[in-house]
Amino acid sequence: MPPDHLAYVEWFTPLPAAPDPKHGMYKVSRLPSDRNQHVEIIPVDTILGSVHLFPRFGPVTAQELNSFTSLDQCNTFYLNPFSDYRNYVLFA
Repeated sequence: MPPDHLAYVEWFTPLPAAPDPKHGMYKVSRLPSDRNQHVEIIPVDTILGSVHLFPRFGPVTAQELNSFTSLDQCNTFYLNPFSDYRNYVLFA
């Protein structure tokens, strides 16, 4: 029987073994486009939870970058383990 609900997921690089010592967040990036499949449609009931991604800003940040465009305009992010208790316990 097919699942009732599906989610479109874009995969990022695996988490490093340890967070960045400066701020305690994990750096993740989009998979390079030359790799095989980096998006997938999965059953919603296989999702364990969500995470807060914080864009990795460079020395100059584009003025058009905002909370609506950052996922499209940035390639590298920090996974924020401090966004809620569950993620803090899981990642910190």
